[in-house]
Amino acid sequence: MRGRKKRNWVKIDCYGMLHGSINWQLTLEEQAIWVKSIAYAAVCGDTAGIIRDNDGSPFPHEYLASEFHCPLEVFESMLKKCIIQNRMMENEHGIEILNWSAYQFTEYDRVKGYQEAYRQRKSEKGPQFNPDYTREECIRKGIKIISAEKEEEQDATTQI
Repeated sequence: MRGRKKRNWVKIDCYGMLHGSINWQLTLEEQAIWVKSIAYAAVCGDTAGIIRDNDGSPFPHEYLASEFHCPLEVFESMLKKCIIQNRMMENEHGIEILNWSAYQFTEYDRVKGYQEAYRQRKSEKGPQFNPDYTREECIRKGIKIISAEKEEEQDATTQI
């Protein structure tokens, strides 16, 4: 596996799948291929949301129809409709699921930046004192030990 970490799951808008425009715009076969396309866009290629190989080249339609276990005509019908309806876009780089990041943005993605910033700040501070540590644990972890009297002296000198 090259390039990026692959997902083993995708988000599906349940209400949209059951009651949305996809129900009257696509046949049942095409709906199944649409859902498989979303899953395929999550695990193949070098960029999430784009169906292509690891080298950035598009897959032939015949290959994708084979992967989705459907006739080529049904795959191409679904693709044509999804392009017209602005669900997909096809170019020389592959087939892109439009609005991928909006649909697949997760709670993990939302807090990921905060978690990384927190870890960075924590690593910059170095080892932190824990009142439950013994003197030996503090020495082993490289935590500077200051007695209560010295701490008061330091506070007094900084106030002057």
